[in-house]
Amino acid sequence: MGQEKRKRLRGSAPRRRRFRKDFTLIMLSNRPGKVRSIYLPFALIIAFVCLMGVNFYFLFRYPLRISQIFDLEQQITRCKQTIAIQEQELKQIDPAILSTQEVGEILNLHNKIAFEFEGKYNEVKLKNASRSKVSRGGAYRSFQLPQYKLSSADSELTKLSVLNNNLDFLEEELDKTNKQLQELYSRYVEYDRELDYTPTIYPLVTKGYITSYFGYRRDPVTGRLGTYHEGIDIAARVGTPVRATADGTVLQAGRYGTYGLFIEIKHGSYGYKTRYAHNSKLLVTAGQKVKKGDIIAYVGSTGKSTGPHLHYEVLVNNKPVNPQNYLP
Repeated sequence: MGQEKRKRLRGSAPRRRRFRKDFTLIMLSNRPGKVRSIYLPFALIIAFVCLMGVNFYFLFRYPLRISQIFDLEQQITRCKQTIAIQEQELKQIDPAILSTQEVGEILNLHNKIAFEFEGKYNEVKLKNASRSKVSRGGAYRSFQLPQYKLSSADSELTKLSVLNNNLDFLEEELDKTNKQLQELYSRYVEYDRELDYTPTIYPLVTKGYITSYFGYRRDPVTGRLGTYHEGIDIAARVGTPVRATADGTVLQAGRYGTYGLFIEIKHGSYGYKTRYAHNSKLLVTAGQKVKKGDIIAYVGSTGKSTGPHLHYEVLVNNKPVNPQNYLP
């Protein structure tokens, strides 16, 4: 009895229904009594949601891609313009290579001119600087660009490489030439300054004539032979202006033994001194600065003299030298 009851109870228990994720779309009409339904599987809904998500993703991203595409198109346009300019510039490589060769020839010409100026400098230096040999010049320096055999078959990059090499050589040579010219210019400036302190002009305003030369002679007053004359005598009229033959400072100005009215000038630190004797009147005093060509006295016949003249001396490092070597 009990077992049968339990069977009835077990048989009357409701069955559990398996949960399904499908959906039904119900559509109601405006007319009463009409209802339509559409069965929608869950997988179809998931696929629809995914498709809509993808569509929205591309929908919102499309304007950004359009902007990027526009920017890229602008970059491409600029690149094309740059390439066109570079192509035009590359066409100028051959003329540029020829120009470097012309510049090389001009540099060689400048080097030759600098060499000639160097020779002139040494020549003038030898003539005016105490007759000592001066040799600071070197051999003429020429250079040549590397030789390349180019043809129309060579690429533009090859020609560009040649041009760059030529420019490197020219830059190096320009630096050497610039240093050479700077050195030469400095030496000319220094020598020009030295010339200001070198007795290189005639000591009288008007040309006179030499009555007694430098070296041993017969004394014009006593007639004694073997007298050493440390300068030259230039005959001139009394009152003829006497001028300083270089820039300098007056060391003495006054009466000085047999020299009569006498002037001695020191010319800078180059070792030169000049002396002017037998003057009739002095226009400078000791310690006064004078410039080359300044009038410092007038010709006379004071001191031990047989007639109006200028006794003129040039000393180098306190040693008398022949003044004629310094006359123009």
